[in-house]
Amino acid sequence: MGSSTSKPAESSQQQPPQPVSACPVQHETPKTSSEIPDGCPVKHSGQPQQPVQYNVYSQPIDPNNQAPIGIANQLPSPQQKEHLSAKREPSSIQKGGTDNSTWTYPSPQQFYNALARKNKLGDTTEDEIETVVALHNNMNEGTWEKLLEWEELQYPSTENVKNMVRTQTKLLKFMGRPSDLSPKAAFKHYILGHPLPFDRHDWTIIRPDGTQITYVIDYYHDESRASTSDWEELPDKSDREAVKSILVDVRPCVFALENIWQRGVTMPLSRRGFSSQESKFEPLPLFPTRELKDQVEESEETWQNIQAAAEATQKELQLGAINSNATVSAESPTVPEPVPEPQISDREAIALARAFAATLKECAPIQKDMILSCNKADDGECAQASLALTMCMGKNLCKVQHEAVGSCVNDAAGGEEIQNAKIDAALENLAMCVGMTHERVDIAQRQHPDVFADN
Repeated sequence: MGSSTSKPAESSQQQPPQPVSACPVQHETPKTSSEIPDGCPVKHSGQPQQPVQYNVYSQPIDPNNQAPIGIANQLPSPQQKEHLSAKREPSSIQKGGTDNSTWTYPSPQQFYNALARKNKLGDTTEDEIETVVALHNNMNEGTWEKLLEWEELQYPSTENVKNMVRTQTKLLKFMGRPSDLSPKAAFKHYILGHPLPFDRHDWTIIRPDGTQITYVIDYYHDESRASTSDWEELPDKSDREAVKSILVDVRPCVFALENIWQRGVTMPLSRRGFSSQESKFEPLPLFPTRELKDQVEESEETWQNIQAAAEATQKELQLGAINSNATVSAESPTVPEPVPEPQISDREAIALARAFAATLKECAPIQKDMILSCNKADDGECAQASLALTMCMGKNLCKVQHEAVGSCVNDAAGGEEIQNAKIDAALENLAMCVGMTHERVDIAQRQHPDVFADN
């Protein structure tokens, strides 16, 4: 349920970049659903209330369809070139705040949109997303299995109790913290020479008795254990042996004496058969193998990339806050850092030149009508003509987004209001795609003027 395609003071529950050891939100009862905060979703005082349901990206979801609140989460992104499945797969993980529901994993389309929204696509292409989602689901099912092995130590070792733990323990909230190094991971790396993790999660669960507890999970990659089947075949989410290259370190957060005792005494004794509560839990070794030692430098490079991405995201948020909340004076203007111009290959430049020339030819009459309409005083007629031109250009330049508009027009599920919102979102994505393609054509024309001279 995490989300990262790059490799990569433990606290109880937080979302980067706000490391705190307690729930970071006020605990007054919100008056309306729109006022419910993004942080801790459970009221901590007064009468108990139904916890807000979150997806694996800590986004509030609609409990009726388990979909993130937002219309465009299943629509193609503006930069997308290929169709992606919108089918979602249920997990085996019980969902906090519900009676018997389980979490539902994001569809390949939702996963792609999340990566695109966070600028984490990198060089990941659409044809790789389905495999990435399958690996993601398998990783999380394995994490949950290890977590339940910890939870079984809380109760007498009987089959009925184990069944209760596995059916009534629920995941309330998930937080990905890839840019935060846990104390254990820091100790393993800086003292013992272990590679750095490529991701970190904090999972808050609800036990059968209602107690909440947070688990810290570090994910490591061992290239020496990888096989070509990890990427060539889609692993079954419940197959624990399908992806051996992903190493998972699951343990209770140390901010409770009970958890410290469980980590330092109860689990070691149970694993060695010195307790009535025997456990098959297999922890990751503290000391790295020879193969892992050879991967330290690569893990450090990955970690630096993760930190750079987090800093870039933080700068974007800060700049957005400045632009929206502050008046910039002439003496201290805020100037965004220049973005390097992307390099267009000869092959892509030729494809862009041909596609754009064909589009201009086909849409020339519509463009002429738009110019005439917009020269008049009728804004409505101008808007309609502009939409017609966008649809015409998108037909050739942005086929996936263009087809999504048609699908939304023909999909009346949810009523007229939902349908209109979907159409608006699909049209916005189409317009953005056309604009992005036009910008790329301009860049290609500057870098490859000879190619465009021939078209």
